[in-house]
This record gives sequence, C-alpha cells and structure tokens, in this order.
Amino acid sequence: MKTAALAAIFALALLLAGCTVSTSVPVDTETPPGMRNPAPDFDLENIAGGRMKAADLKGKILVVDIWATWCEPCIAEIPRFNQLSDDYKDKAVQVVGIAVESPYAHIKPKVEETGIKYLVLVGNDAVVDGFGGLVGFPTTYVVTKDWKIYKKYMGALPDKDKRIKKDIEKLLAAEPANTD
Repeated sequence: MKTAALAAIFALALLLAGCTVSTSVPVDTETPPGMRNPAPDFDLENIAGGRMKAADLKGKILVVDIWATWCEPCIAEIPRFNQLSDDYKDKAVQVVGIAVESPYAHIKPKVEETGIKYLVLVGNDAVVDGFGGLVGFPTTYVVTKDWKIYKKYMGALPDKDKRIKKDIEKLLAAEPANTD
C-alpha cells in the first residue's frame, strides 16, 4: 500500500514539474530590458510544409514552446496554447511550437493526434542552444517584437497560460500608439 502511494506521489510530482532534469531553476524569469538576449536566428522545417525562418516571425510577439512528442506535460499544455493562439489571432502575436528530441516520424502524427492549431517547427540543437539551452520539458519563451527573449517558463505550470497572457498584454501595452 505504501509503495503504491509513493508511486502515485512521485508520478504527480513529475506531472507538475514537467519532464525536467532539475527543479532548482525558477519557473519563470523575466530579463530586464537592457540585458535581454536576442532570440536565435533559424531556418526550420514547418511540419505543415516548407520552411520557416526567424526573419519571417520578427515583428510579432512570439510564444515559443519547446516540446517533445513523448513528454506528457508538453502534450497536456497543447489545448492552452491552441486557446492562446485563438485569443490573439487578430493581433501581432503568434504561438510557435518547436519539437525537439523527438523521432522525426512521430512529430506530424502527434500534431494531428493532439489537434495543434498553431505553427509547429522541427527544431535542432542549434535553436535550443540559441534560446539558452534546456533543463527540461516543456520550456516556453515569450519573445518581443524586436526579437529579444522577454521571459522563460520552465515546466508545466497550472497557470502558465494566464502568466503568458499577462506578458503579452504588457508587451502590447508598451507599444507606441499609432497616431496616423
């Protein structure tokens, strides 16, 4: 009985923490404006066909979710990212999933199975390193329109989508008003 209870507690802890190697890093970190690192340049395969360059996404606020097909907490977050994508479809905001450390043949079927509605790219080590590396999955970044990393979220947080919405609203509010 004790073994089953301990196993259940361990499974719950893994689910809440995400597919992480370490939990000693803060779950979200905002970088001060003068110290923000640029998001990486890339040219990645779009799972829907063709390629996508970082230059094609500049000028938008991005929510970049780095995930893996085998990561259950990553999969659990997909409906929230779908909703986030729908909520901001008429604004200069885009959700982008970058699948890494996943067998290539599994990515497109997992996208279809889970009903991902947002852009999904096939990542590589260079793009992961460009974002500052990973400690675990899922890892989500908010990127400013001027292509700077604004915030990094590590793990599957129950209110991550609400936090990201606050980040987006803060970045949208900081834009100069159009006076034309």
